Amino acid sequence: RLHQEVPPSRWCVTRKDLRRLRALVRAYISQGRIVQTAHDEFDAADQVVGPSIHTVTQQLITPITDKAGKVSWALMLHPDGLECDVFVTHCWAEGVYEFIDKVLASWPRRGRHAYCCMLSNPQNLDIGGLINTPRDSPFAQALSAAPYMLVVPNSKVSIYSRIWCAYEAFLAYSESKVIITASAPIPHLQRQVAILCVTMDVAGCASFLVLQLSIPAEDPDSFIDITNYLCTAAYFIVFALGLLQPSKFTRPFELVLVLIAGASAASYTHYLLWKVSHF
Repeated sequence: RLHQEVPPSRWCVTRKDLRRLRALVRAYISQGRIVQTAHDEFDAADQVVGPSIHTVTQQLITPITDKAGKVSWALMLHPDGLECDVFVTHCWAEGVYEFIDKVLASWPRRGRHAYCCMLSNPQNLDIGGLINTPRDSPFAQALSAAPYMLVVPNSKVSIYSRIWCAYEAFLAYSESKVIITASAPIPHLQRQVAILCVTMDVAGCASFLVLQLSIPAEDPDSFIDITNYLCTAAYFIVFALGLLQPSKFTRPFELVLVLIAGASAASYTHYLLWKVSHF
């Protein structure tokens, strides 16, 4: 009855709901309540991919929502529904951790609520009847209301091996939706950025001291020459890195690029200080 009263465009979940689902899946696996199947021999210790959406739907979502009155996960959490901003398209073959992490990492900035079929559709009701007419299905109605479609690829198969994903892509393109391909979060991004910033600062300070001691104050053009040489070297390194895939081989060159950036900033700062002190 609830799914008759609330339109499909409001069968949505939030980012917090997805984070809580991820934690609940981990708890269920540790308790032995989500187990391997013949079609999904997932690694219980893995925190990156996880059990497939099929497995999680069968062993967690369907039983819980059955006890909640056979509603969908979305309306179980939000009985009045939430306005759809993001339509998520995926093929159910991906791991649940892989899916949630990509969706959260790629969530549109202006999006608030998302339609995810395994959470939005009532898994204990006759879904076949709901999608009997594709153009009037909950998928089509939710997608029509959402300004964004988030495409979630996976590490196993193309999502367009599932005909519904191909149909959703057709609808999104026909209705001029903003289509975004989801990607996995960069591990330890904040720490990496912090290390790069500190490295650049250290390189800049060290270069500043070296220049202060080695170049006469009355020769400001030397600072510009040094800056130009460093920038030229940086351009060549950036060009070379653009031709290569990131690897252990490219890592030292990335570090050199950061050091050059710090040194060139120090050199140009010297020049600006000289200009200020003489004019």
